[in-house]
Amino acid sequence: MLLQVILITMICFLSSCLHTDNHKTRDLKKNQYEVFGKVYETMDSAEGYLEIGVASWYGKKFHGNLTASGETYDMSMMTAAHKALPLPTMVKVTNLKNGKKTVVKVNDRGPFHDDRLIDLSYAAALELGFLENGLTTVVVEAIKDKAPANAYKLGESEGRNYIQVGAFKTKIAARNLSNELSNLFSETVSVRVIPPLENSDLHKVLVGPLTEEKQKLYVLKIISDKGFEGPLYVKE
Repeated sequence: MLLQVILITMICFLSSCLHTDNHKTRDLKKNQYEVFGKVYETMDSAEGYLEIGVASWYGKKFHGNLTASGETYDMSMMTAAHKALPLPTMVKVTNLKNGKKTVVKVNDRGPFHDDRLIDLSYAAALELGFLENGLTTVVVEAIKDKAPANAYKLGESEGRNYIQVGAFKTKIAARNLSNELSNLFSETVSVRVIPPLENSDLHKVLVGPLTEEKQKLYVLKIISDKGFEGPLYVKE
């Protein structure tokens, strides 16, 4: 008899829990969603959106996962996550710490931290120059113009493109890194040391020129996999 009472009590308890969860889900409006117990509301339109806040970035840990829009997250694509903007929305992001700007497509939800406004892809953070710091202050502005499909990646541009992996005060240190990188890349990817320029005392290690999209992605993947921090995208 005691066993029957215990079983009945457990069944009632479990039923109560399930009912509560379903009830919470039914209570959400069409423009609401819940993450970690907190309810967020999405905007009906991005028109006129302009906000200043903290940006972070996400990389290879999430590479290949599905985004909230159903697209696959690609760390080399110029994309972003936002808690409220409609999916998709094109936004212009300006890094207030260095003045760099870029355009990204918001296709995911996040970051779910109260102190952060937008989560940028690895490629977008690289373009804006804050990979090493991890966080920066940005202006996010919705734009009406649609970018061409091939503009979502680190695109082709006039001039020659390089990735700077390091900068050193001594030529020996720069040469050591250059040799290490040369052993990692195929013969089609060049690594060179740039001597100090005017108003600079740093020997810079550049990978490139990178003339094809697949070269850029190959180099970025190697750099990321090997743990090199703070690469810079350089155009000549």
